[in-house]
Amino acid sequence: MTAAYTPDFQARLDRDHAALGGHGSVRVVAVDPGPIPGVVVLSGGQRSTFQCDPDSVLWLVRTLLAAGFADARRILAVERFVVGMRSAHSSTPKAGAVTRDMIGALTELGRSLPDVSVVLRSASEVMTWASDKRLGAAGLLVPTRGMPHARSAARHALFSAVKDGNQPDPLSTAKVRAP
Repeated sequence: MTAAYTPDFQARLDRDHAALGGHGSVRVVAVDPGPIPGVVVLSGGQRSTFQCDPDSVLWLVRTLLAAGFADARRILAVERFVVGMRSAHSSTPKAGAVTRDMIGALTELGRSLPDVSVVLRSASEVMTWASDKRLGAAGLLVPTRGMPHARSAARHALFSAVKDGNQPDPLSTAKVRAP
């Protein structure tokens, strides 16, 4: 059973944004790097999900970071590649090289842009907290159906929005913390 999008989540984002004087907005662009990168952007209660080819990901991320609120904090959340037993069995050496190169290029891109925070986290740091129930409550489960890489990016985007961007947890009734 999956959780449904809670209609009051957008209202809570709007209320908390107003309570912070409009300075609580954050734009999170998250990427699940690899041969089929997943990209998710969360901004002002809006969400967009993508899967693209490796050659398009830098252009897409740069475009998504540039768009949006002028006063929004911008965060680039990238899944850190961890070499382990599972990754060794599930990917080819070429896929591993593509992933590592993409992480390096995305990190360099984020650090080259003014006022962009770059956050690298492994899947294991995010997966337990960013459950399907939490994704559903944030309205990210249905848009990523059939797009596993976008769903992974959605987990990173939501985790970063809450933990780094002080946005409300979609499963909590508490208000957002002031920066």
